[in-house]
Amino acid sequence: MTQSPQTRAVLMLAQVMLALFILIPFFWMLSVSLKPATEPFAIPARLWPADPTLENYVTAFRPEFRTYFLNSMIVSGSTVVITVTLALLAAYSFARGTLLILSGLMALVVLAQMFPHSAIIIPIYKLMRAADLLNTYASLIIAYVSVTLPVAIWMLRGFLLKLPISLEEAAAIDGAGPLRIFFGIVVPLARPGIIATAVYVLIVTWQEFLFALSFTSTQDMRTLPVGLNDFIGQYGIRYGELMASSVMVSMPVIALFFFLQRYFVAGLTAGAVKG
Repeated sequence: MTQSPQTRAVLMLAQVMLALFILIPFFWMLSVSLKPATEPFAIPARLWPADPTLENYVTAFRPEFRTYFLNSMIVSGSTVVITVTLALLAAYSFARGTLLILSGLMALVVLAQMFPHSAIIIPIYKLMRAADLLNTYASLIIAYVSVTLPVAIWMLRGFLLKLPISLEEAAAIDGAGPLRIFFGIVVPLARPGIIATAVYVLIVTWQEFLFALSFTSTQDMRTLPVGLNDFIGQYGIRYGELMASSVMVSMPVIALFFFLQRYFVAGLTAGAVKG
């Protein structure tokens, strides 16, 4: 339908207002990170510092921060690899299988997405304690896989349903086996969906706080979200260093998302199809 100029103007204004509403907190975070220690509380308040400084970034980028960054990289990277691998295998079975039981299993996968993290953290914590895995990478990776796998399966199944099955049938007629069809045809064609799912899993695990706080007890095992608590003390909050650390934590994921956003949107759209 053709929109009138007035309608387009209203929609454009609404989009600009929404963008400002979303971006202002990030702008304020960046502004505070560049202010000297006393300026965040100056009256009148400034949207942008009078004398920007990188002192907060230098102070925040201490050895502990680098340890937290490494821990987040290990946990998030391992979770992405394991989740995407398992989800791709499961999603292919759900997308191509014809057994009635698969429909029931898919319903359980969808149902698993409805449970909040706070509802399952206690059972997972007890399992990790019984297995003597607390305060290890394994406990966080297992927990993150358990909460991201259902959504990853749902996203990849929706994407695989859009792939033409005729290509697989033609390869089978030519003598290709199931493994060759899967790795030679399905995986390359599903690359946008795989990337979208990987980005989603990375975003979720990179910023996750509750499991990381509950399953780790020593400083050398903390991830970045938990490590930011170092700037919140008993007698005050070091806002400049806290905001500088927040900027450094956010930038890798923001840059990755903008670089791969078309794949992420494609994967979400594909996951919305019926079937």
